[in-house]
Amino acid sequence: MNTKRIFSNLTIVSGSLALLLLSASGCTISVEHISIEDEVVIHEDPTPSWDEVRDHERQAGRITFHRQPTQDELIAFADAGGQVVVNARSESEMENLEFDERELVESLGMQYAHIPTTRLSFGYDLRDQFTDVINSSDGPVMFHCKSGSRAAGIYALYLMDQGNMSKQSAIEESIAMKMSPGMVSLIERTLMEVPGRVIEAVNPEQIQNTIDRLVGFGTRHTLSETDSDVRGIGAARRWVRNQFEENINGHNKSGDATPRAYFDKHTVEPDGRRITESVDVVNVICEIPGSNPESRNRLYYVLAHLDSRATQANDSTSDAPGANDDGSGVAALIELARVLSHEQLESTIILMATSGEEQGLFGARLHAQQAIKDGKNIVGVLNNDTVGDPTGVLPDQDGRNEIRVFSEGLPATLLSLDDDQIGSAARRLRLYGTESDSSSRQLARYIADVGKLHATTVQPRLIFRPDRFLRGGDHTPFNELGFAAIRFCEMYENYDHQHQDVRIENDVQFGDRPEYVDAEYLADVTRLNAAVLVHLANAPSSPSNARVLIAKLTNDTTLRWDASPETDVAGYEIVWRESTSSTWDEKEDVGNVLEGTLPLSKDNWLFGVRAYDHDGYRSPVSYPVPARE
Repeated sequence: MNTKRIFSNLTIVSGSLALLLLSASGCTISVEHISIEDEVVIHEDPTPSWDEVRDHERQAGRITFHRQPTQDELIAFADAGGQVVVNARSESEMENLEFDERELVESLGMQYAHIPTTRLSFGYDLRDQFTDVINSSDGPVMFHCKSGSRAAGIYALYLMDQGNMSKQSAIEESIAMKMSPGMVSLIERTLMEVPGRVIEAVNPEQIQNTIDRLVGFGTRHTLSETDSDVRGIGAARRWVRNQFEENINGHNKSGDATPRAYFDKHTVEPDGRRITESVDVVNVICEIPGSNPESRNRLYYVLAHLDSRATQANDSTSDAPGANDDGSGVAALIELARVLSHEQLESTIILMATSGEEQGLFGARLHAQQAIKDGKNIVGVLNNDTVGDPTGVLPDQDGRNEIRVFSEGLPATLLSLDDDQIGSAARRLRLYGTESDSSSRQLARYIADVGKLHATTVQPRLIFRPDRFLRGGDHTPFNELGFAAIRFCEMYENYDHQHQDVRIENDVQFGDRPEYVDAEYLADVTRLNAAVLVHLANAPSSPSNARVLIAKLTNDTTLRWDASPETDVAGYEIVWRESTSSTWDEKEDVGNVLEGTLPLSKDNWLFGVRAYDHDGYRSPVSYPVPARE
């Protein structure tokens, strides 16, 4: 009998030293240094044969996919001629294993390879490591993780690379090898090279340089001077346009797909409040047209306000550095222009540094009003305002890994309805429980999904209200005109550094200075923006005319919708959540059809539908209205 097997089946309880002779299964072995108080436990059950073990597993050629094997199963695999064991569990998972897997495998004469796999690390590098193991070995291979799912997921990438298999075929093959459906999104994430590439491209040093340069203009107050080349709002906006132009150079695009930077000017007359004289409110825009003509008219905006202010709202001469409020957002815009303009994004991205925000949201409001007149198809708006300081102001506050995402629940357009219309709309909202399913709320949930998919360092914290108390932002006028718009804002705001004259008072530094902006954190916020924009721009449009059928009393739920117009639509998913849940928790792929029925009661769940394309990009969810057909 194999001596290694005897030792593998011994459990020894510690004590003082002694010598013991033991006979086990007809074989006498010597175990030294064991006390008479020690207990030696022998597993009397025979080690199962590999044929008995593998009945419950899945095989693909020389590869067997396995959950975490026991010691007996590894021994059985070796006895049956196994040559290689590949482990896809993480380092932390293996710390909790009751035996040393590598030591046992190698003691049995087999090759051992550890490819630690987590949600964050899943990708081509793991596939390449697995390929190297397969190509450099012979004989049967056991490939395992905790359940076998991660191993099968890596195998899907291997099949597409080494077997020239389509994505769908590889996924189906791996699901047959016990891959869970949840791994599909990680495979699709890996195949989406653009989000990962733009995330990696964001440069904190570039962002820091932008912050320092913006602060160097002294003040960027909307009413500050415009003729100087070194101070005031005029110099700042010219510099921002130049930065946009520099960052979109070398894009190798032509015709209607050519990126461009330009001024968007609106003249505002005195209002008796914060506009004391006629002034040109000038937004600085960088437009990155979509590469797909059928999607190019879909516009996704990213906003940040260029203007700054001191303590007094109309003080246009004092220094107002505006490093964080909102130099941080403008720095993100300029970096987004650099990393996105070279990519082939199907829809159009508009990066807009607004002016007049501190005076009453003038730049954003006037642009949004003109967009309505021009019939522009603005599908989503991301407002980055005060997004550069992750530090807390109270003990135990640390916002380094989060960013708040504010979104309206009830659409602001309800407030513009006539009184009788408002009452009718409110009754429908109350009856159907749809007060948390505006298009802006779906955009916020979409951001959360993308952050989770790519495991971004900064994760969205969904805040279900339009904005902070006593404050507003440039997304507000877009909300008021019916556009889906959200606001990004850091977790904990330090009000000593907002809307304050630069000064030291009672040993406390006041003012919005550059040392209070963390370039690494701001880079992570920019990375989240970049990933979201890639997904929004490349995904199909959300299905229109979505409706949930309520003609009959049933215990199932049927949804219908109109097709998304893009030609690369591959199918649709119905999603659902508990009525108390903030995010879409479950999904069902119903294929490329315009109706789906689930065995779930519409009275107990909230439902939505979204489109997906052949690359796995998904649209924001369309929330259905109750209908009889």
